[in-house]
Amino acid sequence: MARDVVASIRAMMKSRFTTGSVLIGAAVLGLGAPRVSAEAAPEPLKILLDVDASDLPRNLVHAHLSIDLPPGRGETTDLFYVTWTPGNHSPSGPIENVVNIRITDCRGRPLEWDRDPARLERFTIRPPADCAAVEVHLSYIASQPNTLSRSSDTYGRPAFGALNWNTVMIYPGGATNQQITVHPALAIPMGWSLATGLGETLEDAPRHEGEKAQRPGAIWTRFEPATLAKVIDSPVLMGQFLNRIAIDAPGLPAHDLAISGPEPRLADCPTWLLEGLGKMAAQGAAIFAAEGQEPRFPRSRFVFLVMLDESLRFGLEHSESTFCAMAPRSFIEARKDEQRGGGGSMGILAHEYFHVWCGKLRAPDGVVMSDYHTPARTDLLWLYEGLTTYYDDLLLARSGLITDEEYRQRVLEAAIAMQQRTGRLWRSIEDTARSVRAVRLRGIAWNDMRQGAEYYGQAAMFWLEADAIIRRGTQNRASLDDFCRQFFDVPANPAGAQATCTRSDIIESLAAVYNGQDWDALVRERIEEPAQTLDMGPLLRLLGWRIEWADEQTALQKKLSEGSSGEVNLRESLGVRLSRDAEITDIVPGSPADEAGLAFGMKVMAVGGWAYSAERIRRAVKESKESGKIAMIVSFGERVEERTVEYSAGLRYPRLERHEGEPDVLSKISMPRALPAPRP
Repeated sequence: MARDVVASIRAMMKSRFTTGSVLIGAAVLGLGAPRVSAEAAPEPLKILLDVDASDLPRNLVHAHLSIDLPPGRGETTDLFYVTWTPGNHSPSGPIENVVNIRITDCRGRPLEWDRDPARLERFTIRPPADCAAVEVHLSYIASQPNTLSRSSDTYGRPAFGALNWNTVMIYPGGATNQQITVHPALAIPMGWSLATGLGETLEDAPRHEGEKAQRPGAIWTRFEPATLAKVIDSPVLMGQFLNRIAIDAPGLPAHDLAISGPEPRLADCPTWLLEGLGKMAAQGAAIFAAEGQEPRFPRSRFVFLVMLDESLRFGLEHSESTFCAMAPRSFIEARKDEQRGGGGSMGILAHEYFHVWCGKLRAPDGVVMSDYHTPARTDLLWLYEGLTTYYDDLLLARSGLITDEEYRQRVLEAAIAMQQRTGRLWRSIEDTARSVRAVRLRGIAWNDMRQGAEYYGQAAMFWLEADAIIRRGTQNRASLDDFCRQFFDVPANPAGAQATCTRSDIIESLAAVYNGQDWDALVRERIEEPAQTLDMGPLLRLLGWRIEWADEQTALQKKLSEGSSGEVNLRESLGVRLSRDAEITDIVPGSPADEAGLAFGMKVMAVGGWAYSAERIRRAVKESKESGKIAMIVSFGERVEERTVEYSAGLRYPRLERHEGEPDVLSKISMPRALPAPRP
């Protein structure tokens, strides 16, 4: 066994990614494994994993695992399916899609297994005492994600797909994810290629005898051995038309964009957008370096894995890659124009990229566990996701992927949304972080009352306020960038062994940048308690801006609403949103629509005596300044009713205007960081 581990480390040290490999090797030996004492640390274990994804176009994946068992075990041994996938912050392992499970001992004899009814991911077996390993065969039914697993699931389409190793991974209890070495091999359909953040590939062969003969049309690739944590952290994008493009990110190690979609024309990226992604990467790394110094990047390489699919929208962060699904038009139809930067849809890439530092370099204590079946503690997601959300729009603005006007529009939209979110008055941001499963599995009605995953958006507004406080308090000599530079100045540990932090660490680091604010009190008031008021005016004034109302949209607002699929958004006036089919899909609590008793799912059949149309309801709202009311006929199922909405303010569209006498902090925030001159 020891000989196998040493051989694995030697193989990894031969990789061009020497530093990371040595760190991984140390973790495999149990040196510095998180939260496990030297006395309690089990012996290093090995998993040989062959995954046959050649049937992925039919939504099937087959796996064969040889799993070392912990020494000194009793009569029974527990095996676990990956459940708490990093980045999802909740039990998201799609165990319901695992089928054809068969477990045998070291002589190929079937072993009975029992499932824990309270923990479906836990399997108990009774292997013979003289067997040091067991074999597990299983199949996975791909492309059936639930709400919680969509970014960590496996997907198959006729010409492309993606594998998340967690969907086919069974591992032994009693060892950490740093103390298990995985030897992965993958088969993909003939004519396909792949991209991943795993190390260099080795010879083209599976591990288990007979596997290659079973699928003669498959292309097998064997990857370098890595810790279980590293493998789970390294999804694989694949496809017939996969295109891997180098990104020019000045001062950074190799950055690539890998795109896979249903046809060749979709696997491309406009030159201006590729240049923008390079600037985004450089601006992201520059946050963590002193002004004008070389950008700092904690890994030896990075690859954006982008799957283009009309039906999927998600992103998940990883140490050396990010896996995102986007609409094809995000790339092939992305165009610059005079009013828009054109790269607004790249926010998901900016978000996951910032996670290289916030989450994958340092993360809140309790979010990153040493196995994948122990529940995570998510109180501090307002740092992990909130700080990241704050910077994703900033990275787009600082790299030119969106204009300054677009950035201000996004801040405006966030402020307006928070002023309508009555759930803030009873529920804290921290409570939404503790309730990840509940807020992500919510229904569609009355979301302003219930609050959603506000450890993203509302927490981002806290960090915007913190940035403004620091800048104004130091006369722009310091900013939240300085907090990030200091806070994330930690060793680049292997995947799954990030440096951690506590609430006190956050408070102390904020105070180290600017001590003129009671940060403990501000965090308590903004994050840990319900809001005292819905008014966002004080924050906007701090930024040097204020909200004004107009009866017409700005040119940018018209541009941004062009892709709204025919919906009518009257949230700022009547307090309602309607679909293309006139169905009420959103109601603002306390709004005129709410007071009139309108309900989710109702259809507006007529407005002011005329059959409904988007133009007519807008005209009725505009004319309400004179009439003071809007008469409607609505249907609810088979029932038809008359409703009158008391309203007299006309059409209302918000605008950000400069606040006289206040410094323009917001424009300072979105200014690009100074980058060092290119080396000759």
